[in-house]
Amino acid sequence: MEYERLFSKVSEDELAKLCAELVRFDTTNPPGNERAAAEWAARYLEDLGFEAEFVPHGESRTTLVAHLKGSGEVPPLAFNGHLDVVPAGAQEWKHPPFGGEISEGKVWGRGSSDMKAGIAAMLVAAKAVATSGLSLKGDLIFLATSGEELDMMGAKSLTSRKDLAKAQAIIIAEPTDNEVVLTERGVFWPEFTTYGKTAHGSTPELGHNAIKDMMALLLELEKTEIPYEPHPVAGRFSMSINTINGGVKTNVVPDKCVATVDMRTVPGQDHEALLSQLDGIVKRLEAKIHNFKASIRITNDLPPADTSPDEPVVKRFLEVAQSVAPGVKVGKAPFATEAAVFVPSMGVPTIIFGPGDPRLAHQPDEYVEISKMTTSARVFAAVASALLA
Repeated sequence: MEYERLFSKVSEDELAKLCAELVRFDTTNPPGNERAAAEWAARYLEDLGFEAEFVPHGESRTTLVAHLKGSGEVPPLAFNGHLDVVPAGAQEWKHPPFGGEISEGKVWGRGSSDMKAGIAAMLVAAKAVATSGLSLKGDLIFLATSGEELDMMGAKSLTSRKDLAKAQAIIIAEPTDNEVVLTERGVFWPEFTTYGKTAHGSTPELGHNAIKDMMALLLELEKTEIPYEPHPVAGRFSMSINTINGGVKTNVVPDKCVATVDMRTVPGQDHEALLSQLDGIVKRLEAKIHNFKASIRITNDLPPADTSPDEPVVKRFLEVAQSVAPGVKVGKAPFATEAAVFVPSMGVPTIIFGPGDPRLAHQPDEYVEISKMTTSARVFAAVASALLA
C-alpha cells in the first residue's frame, strides 16, 4: 500500500498514551492554563525536528506554532487543534475527568473527545511524516491554540501570519466521528438589557417595570422574520432565548432585566444586517411603550464558515482519506470551530476532521475510542504525504 511506511509509525499504544497525558493537563477554560500542555507538545515536536515558537496570551496561556521545514516548492499544510476544555461540571463522573484513564479500548476524561484525541492523532501523524524519510516540498505547520471554548483568542492571534495565509489548507481535528466537515453555522449572541425604575411592590404605578419591557421585547423578537436562505449543508437559521435575569426582591419593582439569545446563522447571512434588524425592534418599542429603554450588546460574533467541496485540496483530502478509510464521508457538525476565524480572515480552505464523537463533547464521562484515533492519525499522515511530499 502506498502509505504503509507511514502507517507502520502509527501506534495505538502511543496514541492512547498521548491523549491520556493531554487529558491530565487541566486546561479548563476559564481560566485556560494551556501553557504547560503547549510546552509538552512543543517538546514532542522538537524531538522530531520541528521548530517551535509560542504566541503568549498571559502568564499561564499560550498558543503553539511549530514548523517541520520543507523545501518551499509547495505551500504549507497546517494541522490545528485547541488545548482548552470546558468545565467538568457538578455531575459525578465514572472516571475522574482529568485522570486520563485508559480502559475498554477508550481514553476517558474531559477533553478526550473534544479535542485532545484530535491533537494526539495529529502529533502521531506528525511523527510518522517526520520519521519516514519523506522529502517534504512544503512545511508542515502544527498549531495548538488557546481559548477556543470561550473567545477563540488563540486562533485570532494567528490570522496575520503570512505562513498560514499561504497554506494549502488548515485541517482542524475537532470531533466529527471521522467525517469531513466543510461548513459550519455562525454564532451570534445578542444580550438585551431593559431599564426601568424601582418602586415599592405595593405601588407599582410609581415605578417602571423592566421585566415587563423585556417581555414585550422578546415577544417582538419572536414575531420578527429573520431573512435567510436555507443552506444545503448548514441547514436553517436558529434562535433560542436561553437566559433571563431581572429584579432584586419580590416587593421591589425591577429597574433592570437582562436576557441572552443564541442565534446560529447560515452562509449568506450578514451579522451587521442582523444587528440592524434588532436595533429596529428596540426603536419600534421605544415609539410604542412609554419610557421604554433598552440596549443591545453582542457577546459572541463568529461568522458562518464555508469551504467549497470543489476546492482541489478538498477533493484531494477526500480521495486520500477514502483510500485509507473507505467509510469516510462528508458530514456536518452543529458546533462552531476555529474555521469561523480562519476562513473569513484568511480565505484558506479549512477541513474539519477528527476522531471524537461530537455527541460526547461537553458531556460527563466523555471518552474517545482509540481505534478512531488510529484512523484519524493514518488519514492525517497520508494527507500530509500526498500534499507535501
